[in-house]
Amino acid sequence: MSREAVVEAILGASRITAICHENPDADTLGSALALRMAAERLGKQAEVVAADPVPPSLANLPHADEVRTRPQLEPDLAIVVDGPLSRTGGVARECGEWLSRARVINIDHHVSNDGSEAAIAWVDPDAAATCEMVALLVPKLGVTIDQRIATVLTAGIVQDTHTFAHPNATPRTLRVAADLVAAGAPLSAIHRSIYADKPFSTLALWGKILAGAEQMRDGRIVHASMTLSMLAETGTQPVASEGFIDLLAGTRTADVTLLFKEADANEVRVSVRTSSRADAVAITSAFGGGGHARAAGCTVMAPLAEARHRVLDECERELQRADARGR
Repeated sequence: MSREAVVEAILGASRITAICHENPDADTLGSALALRMAAERLGKQAEVVAADPVPPSLANLPHADEVRTRPQLEPDLAIVVDGPLSRTGGVARECGEWLSRARVINIDHHVSNDGSEAAIAWVDPDAAATCEMVALLVPKLGVTIDQRIATVLTAGIVQDTHTFAHPNATPRTLRVAADLVAAGAPLSAIHRSIYADKPFSTLALWGKILAGAEQMRDGRIVHASMTLSMLAETGTQPVASEGFIDLLAGTRTADVTLLFKEADANEVRVSVRTSSRADAVAITSAFGGGGHARAAGCTVMAPLAEARHRVLDECERELQRADARGR
């Protein structure tokens, strides 16, 4: 479906609940906050819901302190942003009755999302971030993008493009970002909050993760693991690992870079980055995950050692496929 169908659904609703994916990042949170502010400007009731806490690096975004863990409005329009409904964690698992009475629409930029989990889906894999899509959507609602909306949308674009350093940043991405900066988004401050202002405990955690980094296939596969004991030793939360995968992906020879994050004794979350010679979605889809060709993720229900073995085997197979294709 199209952006026009999403516009019609929003304009026709009285109450709007914007739902983030689990472990919210700047793209899902920025998209949801922008939709809330736009809806309120249209005279509607609106809320933002995220099952997991807002990361400290995003805590100063406008209205980030008002994010709810479960919907509180009566069901009307539920807008799931930056992923399908199944990625909303506790919302999908525990709010089934509420969701059954809402009209669910989905706005996303992940190529792995087929839109089948929503009544209306607008998926644009050419967008660098869902915030890029929402930045194009808001004016279609008749709402002018002010400094607050521009700020939250810029945060999502900055994180999903690594401040325009990733190859997903297109000329349209740059034009959208320029308009947001012109509207008052503090680009430099947003970059620093997401990528530079880290407490010493985060650096200590990164040091432990980096100390255990390993390589395979003559450096074509580089991987590292974050364990629960590392979190305990450094006094950090799992969100402190955000951004580490981009540091690891700077390895010169790596075609596949992975960070394994131990969530509990039998659950491991995996972040994957690839060069143009490998497909991150091909790796993560084997475990029910998804994302983009260059950046994707999945969750493996197994102990860390087993999860690592299974995923690395899949990485080997993807490199074999890539080599056969002549990449």
